[in-house]
Amino acid sequence: MQQFRDARPRDAKGWPEVSEKHLDRIILREVREEKELLREVLEELHQTHQHRIERFEINQENSMALLPIAPGNSPVFTATPVPATSAPSTPPTWSSSDTTNAPITVDATGLVATVVIPTTAVVGTSFTLTISYTNADGTVATGTTTQTIVAPASPDITSFTIEQTV
Repeated sequence: MQQFRDARPRDAKGWPEVSEKHLDRIILREVREEKELLREVLEELHQTHQHRIERFEINQENSMALLPIAPGNSPVFTATPVPATSAPSTPPTWSSSDTTNAPITVDATGLVATVVIPTTAVVGTSFTLTISYTNADGTVATGTTTQTIVAPASPDITSFTIEQTV
């Protein structure tokens, strides 16, 4: 069986010599392929990591045994971004419509707010908690919940004292 050899001249390492024009075409083709690959990677990253927050859902924590919105209590509220695959890049901002009867403190993530209801809070007063966040594209996502301050629960009777009176 006869072997065919590339008839092109060889360099010192045995590689076929190619013209600069041919080498430029090879390099240009490789650069275009790498550019397209980078474009695909950027698009994938953009789709998977840059979800815009549309709104927030606010829920009171410990939903099985909700702490009453009553004077002296400090109920905790958590805001969940929608869609769930989104996350704020900076902490959102919370506000209370009644900073006297329902002042709030917020954790470092900006997603958890505690309403510190003073013992002097007026029963029957309603207040609204609002969370807001500005997305990178300038759109604003918000969430609100309105609560009413109720009377504190009566303490449970745990025992009786019986005294003879006659």
